Amino acid sequence: MKRHQAEDAATVSQVLREGTNLDRRSLFVSAAAFGAVAATPVLAQAPAAPTPAAAPARRILVKDDSRVLNIGATVRSGNYWNFTTFMTPVEEFYVRNHYPTPRAEDKTVLARENWKLKVHGASVERPFEIGYEDLLKMPSRSIIATMECHGNGRTLFWEQGGFTGQQVGGGNWVMGAVGQAEWQYVPMSAILARCGVKPDAATVLFWSGVDGNDMGRPMPYAEIASRADDIGVCFAMNGNALTPDHGAPVRIVVPGWGGTASIKWVTEIRITNKRVWSRLNTKGEVYIGPTYSAPEHAADDEYLPGITAADIKGPMVTWMPPKSTLTVPLVLEKSPSVPSNYPLKRGELPKLSAGRQTMRGYAWAPQHGVNAVEYRIDGGAWQRATIQPPNMGRYTWVRFTFPWDAAAGTHTIETRTTDNAGVSQPEQIPLNSLGMANWSIPKFRIEVV
Repeated sequence: MKRHQAEDAATVSQVLREGTNLDRRSLFVSAAAFGAVAATPVLAQAPAAPTPAAAPARRILVKDDSRVLNIGATVRSGNYWNFTTFMTPVEEFYVRNHYPTPRAEDKTVLARENWKLKVHGASVERPFEIGYEDLLKMPSRSIIATMECHGNGRTLFWEQGGFTGQQVGGGNWVMGAVGQAEWQYVPMSAILARCGVKPDAATVLFWSGVDGNDMGRPMPYAEIASRADDIGVCFAMNGNALTPDHGAPVRIVVPGWGGTASIKWVTEIRITNKRVWSRLNTKGEVYIGPTYSAPEHAADDEYLPGITAADIKGPMVTWMPPKSTLTVPLVLEKSPSVPSNYPLKRGELPKLSAGRQTMRGYAWAPQHGVNAVEYRIDGGAWQRATIQPPNMGRYTWVRFTFPWDAAAGTHTIETRTTDNAGVSQPEQIPLNSLGMANWSIPKFRIEVV
């Protein structure tokens, strides 16, 4: 285990040497280049509403709500208006669980001494089963990557898109269902080499079944084979063992794709020669709307229990698109709900002191990487923001800053990311009823006093 840890530390150190002069610790604290450009804008925010008494931790979440936003019983968002670090501390990392967080105390299969991963399927030549300690003995890698919930930015459908809660459903994530971590994992290249894959392989099903009996996410085998060193079976986050909310003891990590692809509490990898349809690529985590067409499917595909061909109505969300956010809370006045501990009341604007300010934000574009970040104020000309180091490539986000001579009054600031393929955030995206992957330009309304 120590040998593999040393290899992983070397991998991260190499990335740091190639991309920046910052040392590893500085990634987890506010970098001087980011925090000392000018005095931090002081946003006068309403006191957070009292948090309702939580249900027992075993049945809901383990996280402390003082550092995350309470979206629902099994859902927490990052407080993005407080983000400063390049790496997101685990305590501030968003949580999206479809069911209550399972823990080893309640689900004995999750105890390290009991946990097993079964690798099998019609397209596997040498099926095998492996336990936790043996998994850790396999060659491992580390990767720094963002992870984002498909529903992040759903709020923009309601606040900017003109859609109602009847047209677009789901939790009010605002902009905080994203974070960046260092993930340590056994790459799929090692798993595939060990099991052997037949030429007819079409689908890889990552399966949990621990938190709910429908928690499995299919992925095309070709996608995994093309990134077999980047996708893997993950056992550590930010240098420590996974916590229950983040899939302990073992989860999948698929950098760049929406978070549901990174199945938590994984127990099974099945490789088959058929297309596979589950709840997570039919009834959920898909684009359903008048501009989206159902993907190709056939009667001899594999339909998991509870799913039929009639449930296939739109394409599965895969790569997350380019996005950006200021570290300023969005104004919520049209959304169906406001999170109980959001820093602003419904319709309230954040307040900023008049004078010279440095505005800050985050931008990401995991498929191709961030090329540029722009901003405009009150509908004026687009201007380039300054990207602060480090910029480590496509899977990682960047922090940006720009100066603003803030005059008294109400103002709107917009931000947009352009990736290395030349794709920029649009003014609006088409309706999809599940509120998936809204990457339209966000508009931050601010009252300067």
